[in-house]
Amino acid sequence: MTPSQQRWLADLLLEGAPLDAIEQALTAQGMSNEQALEQIEAILTSPVFAAARPKVQLGQRLAAAADLHQRVCHHQGEVPSKQALTPERFYQEWLAHHQPVILKAFAAGWPALEWSVELLIERLGDQPIDVLVGRDQAHHPDRDFKKLIRSIKPAQWAEMIHEPGNDAYLVARNHLMQSPRGERLIIDTPIDASWVRKGDLLECCSLWMGPKGTYTALHHDNCHAIFVQLVGRKRFELASPLTVDALVETDPFYHRQRDLRDVCADEQIMVANLEPGDALFLPVGWWHQATALDTSIGMSFNGLHAPNDYSDYCPGRL
Repeated sequence: MTPSQQRWLADLLLEGAPLDAIEQALTAQGMSNEQALEQIEAILTSPVFAAARPKVQLGQRLAAAADLHQRVCHHQGEVPSKQALTPERFYQEWLAHHQPVILKAFAAGWPALEWSVELLIERLGDQPIDVLVGRDQAHHPDRDFKKLIRSIKPAQWAEMIHEPGNDAYLVARNHLMQSPRGERLIIDTPIDASWVRKGDLLECCSLWMGPKGTYTALHHDNCHAIFVQLVGRKRFELASPLTVDALVETDPFYHRQRDLRDVCADEQIMVANLEPGDALFLPVGWWHQATALDTSIGMSFNGLHAPNDYSDYCPGRL
């Protein structure tokens, strides 16, 4: 047998395909029954196969358990939406069960809902800010963001943001909220202490700002987050971390396929369309991608009243 044929045969045996079906496939390729059985026996008695088979079985059993959990717990279609959800019920019913939820009108009454690009630029002053520029030419602009960081004046950014597209984006990694300017912005986002810790609020929040059409590629985070949409509309598409097909080509927090629809079936995808004032709870590890439907400004918070450091979760490194 050629090496590729041996690999094909080993794959079938590792996956537990019926031996009689494998024998028939080999004889259909021109082998005698005796030759087919010899090839099967050679692989089954290999010490490499003996070491690999239990691990493959474990993976198959875990995949079956994940599929069962998905079928029982999955909310097909849109992410569930709740109005006036209390923090107590959020923590008990959603975070503790590791499920996403839209918090409708979460930011009602926040001054930030009156923000405009011009107002925010004025608040930022004249000191340069870090923006990702040249995303359209990058192979994977989200994963390789460090190569795209440009320091520009806020006034220049104001001109760029009105051009629809995905070429320029101000994302969480700008650390703008951890600078003195963050204090000028956070007063307009008075999130209650029952939702997040206030003592390190500025250390645990991030500003997102981009033109219509900005797109964050498929990835997962290693912490929970509450994303609050402040200006414009934004669409998130999510899939459970138990979606087995999504675990095949991770790289390591991102996916080699940038679009969730190239990875899993439509019925495995949940959609969240956020209007200004809405918030989305993104549980740690959930696959998601985001598209700005308008010029968009949002704020994410991860200083939750729950354990929230899952930096050891990275299946793409396994």
